[in-house]
Amino acid sequence: MPSDRCHWVIRPCLLIVLLYISLDTATFREVSDDDQSNRSEAHDSVLLQLNSAASRTSPSKPAPALSVAQGSDGKTAVFGATTPAADNMKEAYLSLLLMALTGSLTDEAGACDVFSKGGCSVVRSFDPVERMKGNDWPPWGQTMVGHLRLLNVRTAIEDTVKNNVPGDFVELGTWRGGTCIFAKAIFNVMGEASRKVHLFDAFEKIQSYDTTQGNFVDFLAATQDSVSHNFQKFGVLDDNVEFHKGLFKNTVPAFVAANPNLQLSVLRIDGNFYDSYQDALYYLFPLVPVGGYVIFDDVFVNNGDEAIMQCWLDFKKDNSVPEELTRIDDVSAYFKKTVDTKIDRAHMKTPRDSNLQ
Repeated sequence: MPSDRCHWVIRPCLLIVLLYISLDTATFREVSDDDQSNRSEAHDSVLLQLNSAASRTSPSKPAPALSVAQGSDGKTAVFGATTPAADNMKEAYLSLLLMALTGSLTDEAGACDVFSKGGCSVVRSFDPVERMKGNDWPPWGQTMVGHLRLLNVRTAIEDTVKNNVPGDFVELGTWRGGTCIFAKAIFNVMGEASRKVHLFDAFEKIQSYDTTQGNFVDFLAATQDSVSHNFQKFGVLDDNVEFHKGLFKNTVPAFVAANPNLQLSVLRIDGNFYDSYQDALYYLFPLVPVGGYVIFDDVFVNNGDEAIMQCWLDFKKDNSVPEELTRIDDVSAYFKKTVDTKIDRAHMKTPRDSNLQ
């Protein structure tokens, strides 16, 4: 093994092996169904739903299949991805990294009751299907996007590397950094460690969350130091991880002006607001080459009846963008760029939410 790769392979893999041995794979996490007559149907439905969603994570390479089984009591249980034995070490590393980052290894911690004070002062029972879809908040995880959205990131990165699509990974709205940690780990195991991972976030409390998104400001706040520490804990912090602190309206235009020739193979947006998505799309979409991916974390919130979907529809119409969204799970979607469309910033709308501060 080349010496320059030892630092990111040996330590994580030793940890993974220890975690893998310690896992009790015979333990089943209850989802439903108590009715004996519906158990088989519930089992088949969960498996079909999860594998169907996983197959949409990439048009060219489906994510690893998801495994669903029943315990001795006949209740449905959800496990991680099943993978061929040939890539055991890589698959064990990435699969358990996914479990750790989503807080699924600490399922005994439960899930946040988002209606409680601060968003997580009360916890409820862990539901593996909700965690799979990213529909709950992990008290101690590094990302709340769930398994399917992380698998989407993986397949997007693997597809761009396989097809020699140039560029870095960028996420806008990073919370505790888990999705970017996963992206960096994938670059590392694929021998693409020189590709950069960019994190754009306020890295402080955003008071508008209290008035427009619920009383979540404390729980959703994560400092740059804490996110950097998370990268260190997972052994993936290096000079190719870059932090861009501040509101998107300030950091994104400055970033583009300073890097006019930069390309982005994967652009992931988790901005929560119309203005945030608009800044990301108008400035960063032109940096995505044909064959690259654009991922929207929360475009289908409330079945798409939100400002985020409206921003996408306005951007698509005003700039004649031909791509259509492919749904990942209940709230997220992506598309693969097929045409190098010219984007005209003259179509940008006046501030309406996050940029009014």
